[in-house]
Amino acid sequence: MADQKSASRPVTRREFLTVAGYGAAIAITGWPLADRAEAASFFPAGAATGGASATATPDTGPVALEYFSAARQRAAGIVAKMTLAEKISQFGNQVPAIPRLNLPAFNYYASEALHGLIHSGPVTSFPLPLAMGCAWNPNLMRRVYTAVSDEIWAWHKKNGQGLAMFSPPTVNMGTRDPRWGRIGENFSEDPLLVSKLAVETIRGIQGDNPRFLKSVACAKHFVANDTEDDREETSASVDPRSFWEYYSRGFEACVREGRVFTVMSSYNAMNGIPTTANPFLLTELLRNRWGFRGFVVSDCDAVGDITRTHHFVPTFAEASALAVNAGCDINCGNTLPNFLGEAVDKMLISEETIDHSLTRSLTGRILLGDLDPIDQSPYHTIPISCLESPEHRALCREAGRQSIVLFKNESNTLPLNASGITKLAVIGPMASLCHLGNYSGRPDNLVSPLDGILEQFGLQGPVQHWETKEGIPWWQQKAPSIFPAQTFSNGKVQIVYEPGCTVDGDRDDQKFDAAVNAAKGMDAVLVCVGDDQQIDREGQDRTFLHLPGVQHDLVQAVYAANPKTILVISSNCPVAVNWEQEHLPAIIGGMFLGQEQGHALADVLFGAYNPGGKLSTTWYRHADDLPDFHNYNVRNGRTYMYFQGSPLYPFGHGLSYTAFRYGNLQVGGASLQPGGSLSVEMQLTNSGPHDGDEVVQLYVHVSGGTVQRPIQQLVGFERVHLAAGASRTVQFTLKHDDLALRYWNETQYAFVVEAGTVDLLVGSSSADIRLRHQVSLEA
Repeated sequence: MADQKSASRPVTRREFLTVAGYGAAIAITGWPLADRAEAASFFPAGAATGGASATATPDTGPVALEYFSAARQRAAGIVAKMTLAEKISQFGNQVPAIPRLNLPAFNYYASEALHGLIHSGPVTSFPLPLAMGCAWNPNLMRRVYTAVSDEIWAWHKKNGQGLAMFSPPTVNMGTRDPRWGRIGENFSEDPLLVSKLAVETIRGIQGDNPRFLKSVACAKHFVANDTEDDREETSASVDPRSFWEYYSRGFEACVREGRVFTVMSSYNAMNGIPTTANPFLLTELLRNRWGFRGFVVSDCDAVGDITRTHHFVPTFAEASALAVNAGCDINCGNTLPNFLGEAVDKMLISEETIDHSLTRSLTGRILLGDLDPIDQSPYHTIPISCLESPEHRALCREAGRQSIVLFKNESNTLPLNASGITKLAVIGPMASLCHLGNYSGRPDNLVSPLDGILEQFGLQGPVQHWETKEGIPWWQQKAPSIFPAQTFSNGKVQIVYEPGCTVDGDRDDQKFDAAVNAAKGMDAVLVCVGDDQQIDREGQDRTFLHLPGVQHDLVQAVYAANPKTILVISSNCPVAVNWEQEHLPAIIGGMFLGQEQGHALADVLFGAYNPGGKLSTTWYRHADDLPDFHNYNVRNGRTYMYFQGSPLYPFGHGLSYTAFRYGNLQVGGASLQPGGSLSVEMQLTNSGPHDGDEVVQLYVHVSGGTVQRPIQQLVGFERVHLAAGASRTVQFTLKHDDLALRYWNETQYAFVVEAGTVDLLVGSSSADIRLRHQVSLEA
């Protein structure tokens, strides 16, 4: 308790701002502090200097501690020579040079690399993260993002492209609800799958050199930034269990396992406190508990939003002091460069805190090699020829193939036998366009679904060109909205393409009827449907799950004209194709599959590749099946873990052209003891006629405790390739301290294990469990 003297002393504005974010710690952890003085001791002035706790392993990225320490000491030496004005000039995302210190200008927001560098071609654009989440393949993520960082370096050599990225990975869990406008940016609704894929993404971006960072990955948006329409003014109400068990897990993995060097604070507030002004999040949790040693950037301009939209404090100077005291180091925007000096003058923040913050961000520049000759970095030998190279395009095609999901395949409708087709109709608004999704570069080579299908038969489609519209930056330019109807023929096969409708427009009878007529008498009909950024995107959420416009009407009319109709989904978000699932013989596709999507789809449609993708989110039948969009309580029916209804497609769903038999489950013990583990192994056999991939999934259900637990929760997975007739033993290890076996106790303020039982569930999806076993769980 504070003494009488300290208790009677008035609270200064600086002290108030220093501890203003502490309320979030109470809301998140439940830890009560006795009075103001104790709160101040929890987050003292200058708390943003951080310091790993005894249990936190310092996060220095892939860089060895000795080189990180040397870089930090060098950065501190440079900061010590700066004037206060020079220091403050370095807090924006695009900072000026300081010639007298030989410090060049630098852009902390050099670009983004969510699924490929945002740049004009040549550059490779890989499938959306949500698409690649359906591959369930961490090694693929490492390969893809190593290629991405190679291209970042190639452009760095070619034109000075900066090396600091503001993505990937996106790990805020908006994927909990398919209406989220940016759902394509994250990998999954499951925190384990997100963690595993994000960690390998970071390793691919940042490299593995012990002295230099290859590039800087950025884990965003920290945290609970899971609505778009109101993201800059909303406050997410997150209960402690949901925060610790769900929303924070991906970020923790990015720091502790991936050793990400940048974390981006989000626009929103959480439990009434803007995240960019929250010392519990940016210092206590990130740095002191998780060991983060990189720098924190704000979303653009989340520092200004502390005042502008959240009205948390009345002035931008106070907002600036709040942000930096909380642990924000770089402002994407100009609020910090413009108002941090005023905050110092008013004694709202100390120069010492500014020094510590600037040292963190400058350390990142040094580790990127920004202050040294380029040939000192081992990455300077990466050839410029890697840009959109045949090798990278082949990897893009492979990533697309692994990400494709076979939703339905009645009577082995797929694969199609190309040699038996003489007449084929390709219909739908998504057929002729190679949609890449948001945060995409502009590659020179685009292969639409129509292009890939035509090439399968030795035909060539129309070449896609990027439109150039005055006043719109090149990275927002799009290909033409729809190609006109065309017929392609080479004497052996006739392929008729009819768009039929636009993505979300009203019915045009002439185009609609032409598409329906084109389907009549064909050997097969492929209808390509989906959503794009007209429907949901950054800043715009959906309110519905069905296909927009008249796409459903088109599918039904085409099917009535020809029952040999196959649905091809090409979308930036999950869509409710309820009627189609009930009536059509086959459904295939998924999220936007990158610039090689046409080749990937054709490979699967015509049997050159056996699909093995599994859904990384639940696909619901109706928006009414979901809780209120702003409800953050995961236990309120969110995700496969707590949803008790009947989804259209369950989490982990995905079919194959072959069949897999699960058997011989062996569990290494009858109970899980504290500090112990169990081996779980089974035999997987490809019992079908084709080589193929299966994703074996291990779930648990914990029962016997006093609190609500997930219906089931993923604890392990492995993508396995087997030749027809081959078998393989798949093994998992389940530890007593696995997060799925614990829950956040709101009175003990810690994760705890309750004694009970654990059902071990091994299957092909969350709804297709093939093997079961129960063990006891000891507390």
